[in-house]
Amino acid sequence: MFDPFIRAISQALAALYSLPVVGGSYGVAIILLTFSVMVLLMPLTLKATRSTIKMQHIQPELKRLQKEHKDDREVMNQELMKLYSENGINPVGGCLPMVAQLPVFLVLFQVLRGVTRRADQAPFFDAINQVRTLQGSAPLVGDEIEPRYLSTDTEMYQDLQGSTEMKFGPFDLASQAWDILQNDFVGALPYVLLIAFVVFTSYYQQRQVTARRSGDTPMPAQQQLLLRFLPLLSGFWSFLFPAGLVLYWATSNVFRIGQQAYITRQIYGKEAESGTNVPPGAKKIAEQKTSGDDVSDSNDSDASAKNSSKSGANKSNGKASKGAKANDASKAKKSGTDKAATNGGKSGAKGRNAEWQKLRAEKQAKAKKAEAASSRVTPKGTKSQPSKKKRKR
Repeated sequence: MFDPFIRAISQALAALYSLPVVGGSYGVAIILLTFSVMVLLMPLTLKATRSTIKMQHIQPELKRLQKEHKDDREVMNQELMKLYSENGINPVGGCLPMVAQLPVFLVLFQVLRGVTRRADQAPFFDAINQVRTLQGSAPLVGDEIEPRYLSTDTEMYQDLQGSTEMKFGPFDLASQAWDILQNDFVGALPYVLLIAFVVFTSYYQQRQVTARRSGDTPMPAQQQLLLRFLPLLSGFWSFLFPAGLVLYWATSNVFRIGQQAYITRQIYGKEAESGTNVPPGAKKIAEQKTSGDDVSDSNDSDASAKNSSKSGANKSNGKASKGAKANDASKAKKSGTDKAATNGGKSGAKGRNAEWQKLRAEKQAKAKKAEAASSRVTPKGTKSQPSKKKRKR
């Protein structure tokens, strides 16, 4: 059933391999083939995304119809189909990328396995070798590559025919990581790193999708567990399949990560900016986009509020300090007045004491003069009689 598609894609891979730009590199040819197929499938992915958004828009009306006609399924289906046609929605539109990618993945899987097929993997290998031995011909070597689905006149077939490796840098795209790991641990490190890259990119891609859907109806716990388990499962498969197929997975994961980023910004972002019939996932993305500006604005307002409160506090502190200074000045003035009064009282007392001493000195001088005058009147040889005043004193 898939043989015509497998042969067509095999011929496309051989044509890419023969391009001068590729320079006969098996890995570059596989990468270019992967990108080409993913670009061809991208319109289906974008169409499915828009269909999913439209389905989210009509969810309230859809639930209303289901509740209103729950007892009559025929009428409910007619109303639902009418609702879909009025809004231009294909109910299975969201499944188109998955439906389209599954056969493409199977075809590419068969192409890469056929191109990297060893001689001992061909059917009836042992019987053919027995026949060749009976005919006297040399038996086929099991490690030699025997390409499948490629035309024998292509450059890629001629380079692979009879060789034992399909080299691309440190990789042998025709070998399995598990076989190399059992024989050469150091040589298997590039394969392990490539597988780890596949697991990481698969997990990151799933996280992109779940982060966008977290604004919609929350996923059941079992589905979340399955999405976490799938990247690990892809890593397990990568150990058992040829490295050429692992390179295809790594390339497709990188393309899908860029595709999901484009869908988040261009489709969900524009739906959120329009503001009409915004699905919850787009609304959440818009809120995350503007949260940085809101935080900066709130920080500015908080800073201005703090500055204004700080300035108000400074003003009140200034007024309080001025009041305190005025009180200090009045206290100083009062204390100065009290000191001046005290000093004045002391100086007055000192002045009165000095006048009293002066008067006393004058009285004593007068008394001495009077005594001297009386001694001059007393006859010689007689004692002068002390004055009554002196005696009395």
